[in-house]
Amino acid sequence: MTRYGQRFYRIPPRSTNSELTITLVERGILHDPNDRRFRIHLHSYMKKTIFILLAVSAFISTSHAQDTKPEAEPRFQITDAVITPIEIENPFTDKQSDGRLIFAGQPTEDELRAFAALGGTTVINARTQIEMDRLKFDEAELCKELGLVYAHIPVSSSKLTAAEPFALGLALDENPGPILMHCGSGSRVSTIYGLHLIQSNQMTVDQAMSHALKMGMSTGSVPYFQKALMETPQRTIASVDPARLIDNVHMLTSFGTRHTLSDTESDLRGIGAARRWVHGTFTEVIAGHGKPDEIAPFVTYDAHTVEPDGRRILEQTEIVNVVCTIPGSKPDATNRLYYVLAHLDSRATNANDSTSDAPGANDDASGVAALIELARVLSQESLDATIVLVATSGEEQGLYGAKLHAANLVATGADVRAVLNNDTIGDPTGVGDLDGSEVVRIFSEGLGLDLVNLDDPAQLKAALYKLRSTGSESDSPSRQLARYINFVGKLHGELPVKPKLVFRPDRYLRGGDHTPFNQLGFPAVRFCEVYENYDHQHQDIRVENETQYGDLATFVDAQYLAGVTKLNAAVLVHLANAPSAPTDTRIITADLTNDTTLRWTASPESDVVGYEVLWRETTDADWTKFKDVGNVTEATIELSKDNWLFAVRAYDKVGYRSPAAYPSSAKE
Repeated sequence: MTRYGQRFYRIPPRSTNSELTITLVERGILHDPNDRRFRIHLHSYMKKTIFILLAVSAFISTSHAQDTKPEAEPRFQITDAVITPIEIENPFTDKQSDGRLIFAGQPTEDELRAFAALGGTTVINARTQIEMDRLKFDEAELCKELGLVYAHIPVSSSKLTAAEPFALGLALDENPGPILMHCGSGSRVSTIYGLHLIQSNQMTVDQAMSHALKMGMSTGSVPYFQKALMETPQRTIASVDPARLIDNVHMLTSFGTRHTLSDTESDLRGIGAARRWVHGTFTEVIAGHGKPDEIAPFVTYDAHTVEPDGRRILEQTEIVNVVCTIPGSKPDATNRLYYVLAHLDSRATNANDSTSDAPGANDDASGVAALIELARVLSQESLDATIVLVATSGEEQGLYGAKLHAANLVATGADVRAVLNNDTIGDPTGVGDLDGSEVVRIFSEGLGLDLVNLDDPAQLKAALYKLRSTGSESDSPSRQLARYINFVGKLHGELPVKPKLVFRPDRYLRGGDHTPFNQLGFPAVRFCEVYENYDHQHQDIRVENETQYGDLATFVDAQYLAGVTKLNAAVLVHLANAPSAPTDTRIITADLTNDTTLRWTASPESDVVGYEVLWRETTDADWTKFKDVGNVTEATIELSKDNWLFAVRAYDKVGYRSPAAYPSSAKE
């Protein structure tokens, strides 16, 4: 067999007690009887058959000829051997190859032996250690036994960075080949190979991605391939500082109480001192952004006068939100607004007690600290669309700050695309041994409040009938926003805290600042820790029966809070840099067919290069499949619209993807 430049010879077995007298020179295999450039491997493949494999090697020592030590008694002694060429079947003929490289799924033991026998030199394994621990043989040890160079570069697609293709480049540079590169299916090794081609300036991004697909990268890996090249989200995730976050939580609790009706004149205590500190800190952390005046970040107060409501506003009160705006830098995207909320005010056991200490460390100094950290990190970046960070007031008294701000947005025609409300995001521990340190809940409405609140009975009936007929009661814009957060969480495997989708607007008996935005038709969701300790919420500070009550900073976990903030940062970068979702998306229902045709209006951004159709089973919580249909406004999928749910999203030249646009039904 000569595929890898070698020939192999079968030596029929003889008595192992006779002398090994094979004259390779006489057979024409060697020209110099002292030539030691060949390694001889003895493998017993069968009990009665011995193979002597001759393989050219680069490391042979020439000192053996001068060795004066007596030679060891030979282990095998064969006389009158007749050497004849044999054929060894190549198990990788159906695999993709790129010169000296072979791309494959997990090889078996026999396939690795054959690879070595055919002259292979190196195995590069991209499977994770968890995957390898489930394998029935030790691949590293087998490669060592076979004399193969073995490189293990564990790759998880969602955690893919520049490090893995760099490591691959080192392995390729040091080994001439042939090289077997494998993972579970061949997709991951093809992915990091494509990234290596970009990293080493051998191909452009488009060329490398096309080549990686040809070598075996799955279409589902394309977003991960593109994410690995995105510097902005990775940089913002890495920049979030747990120490800054917890310091700001402690500072916010130092104002004693931040009750909406508390002191506004003191510089040390009350809501007035707290909001001035937040304004000053926003201003401080965005300094040094280096941007031109027209897109420079800025901080403002958003003040509203509220009359007594006879419930929780007992006197005329000034509700003041603190707003930090980071304008977008792309002219055709800067008017798109992405909001992040957290409420500044706090409360004690009695909702109208404006004088007792109410530190509100978790509820919701944790959220305000996240806003400040997001301002610091994102203000240094150039994002396409605009980010607006709002520390609201009056939340505990009836969501007043959020309600009044949202109403102004409607009045001014603001283009708000998404609202992320961070409320109670600092304590991952539950009562007992419950641990929620790796997840944060994302609450989202299914039926939009704007729909439920329709005043016209005929309009409400028509809207509900449409939902019923299409089975789209779980596909509101807010639900698509929640799924988008989940998509980003999966895409960035390096995020320490992942989203946990909860399909309801909020917890029982509780509410939050996202609700007024939902009421006015804005897509809005709530971030909230998984387990809540009610001894630490809305409680006077005290100790009873050895139990500490009160919302104290000591219960806030800096690392967890940083993890939730990192997730926010990643989501905001993707939302702001992605194109708009396509509009007027519709499934064509003019005829009875077993396929699905969708049409849509193109996204307006200049950097849009294509669209993807997504689908899922009608019982699935999230989108499971997608197909790139190119830069078009119509596509037909060979799946029945009666059996699946569909959506469309846009993507740009970098690989940022829009939220999914759920279609209505139409005749054309």
